[in-house]
Amino acid sequence: MKNDDTEDLKAAFVRLQKTLMEPFRLMVEWQERWQQLIRKLEPILEPIFIELQKKYHEFPYRLRKALLLVGNHGWYLDPWEMTLSDLWKLENALSEGNIEDAETELIEHFEKNLDKIEKSIIERFPMREKLVTAAFGAHRKQEYELSIPVFLAQTDGICKDIAKKYLFIKSNNKPDVAAFVDHTYTTDPVGAAFLSPLTETLSISVSEKKRSKVFNGLNRHMVLHGESLDYGTKQNSLKAISLLNYVATMLSL
Repeated sequence: MKNDDTEDLKAAFVRLQKTLMEPFRLMVEWQERWQQLIRKLEPILEPIFIELQKKYHEFPYRLRKALLLVGNHGWYLDPWEMTLSDLWKLENALSEGNIEDAETELIEHFEKNLDKIEKSIIERFPMREKLVTAAFGAHRKQEYELSIPVFLAQTDGICKDIAKKYLFIKSNNKPDVAAFVDHTYTTDPVGAAFLSPLTETLSISVSEKKRSKVFNGLNRHMVLHGESLDYGTKQNSLKAISLLNYVATMLSL
């Protein structure tokens, strides 16, 4: 091989080497720039990350507090159709004493989603279709005295189907189903918070001994044992639907 050819080959090899190494050089350069940027942003980002971490740890408590407040007014979250913003809005209204405004929102929401809720429950629990259809039919015909007891019974039945525990039977002063929730969500505080209305005795299941003399909310014992004669209202029927929908959805996740 001639010397000129050898020199040309060496030159070509050098050019190829530079071409192949260029991406690596750029990568190192960009990595250094990125690290410099991170170092500059760290004092700004650190407080943000600390605040986000704080909010994450506080979230289950806030969620539980809001759900229990709404639950004590006889209503339950619609998991698929209501957002956290909706929940915070309801919490604020109830906390500020604007009960009528909150209940108007809830009545409108569940009336608007009636068909969707009925279909969802039947799809999940086809063996209960006849009873669920009858209860929703009674509600639409404004026969609330008939719809409410069936909604409450189906709620307890679904708890038994999934959790092998009842909502309206108590153990250690808590709903029987609380043991299932506590066991299932031992390491998941957010999941446990979402199901907290099933772990506490709320207005729907408060006992006669613990009910105040002026109690006038929807209460399963008062309905099924004939204590209440005026429970048959549209609002109470929608409350029972909200509970049935909540239990059917949350326990099916």
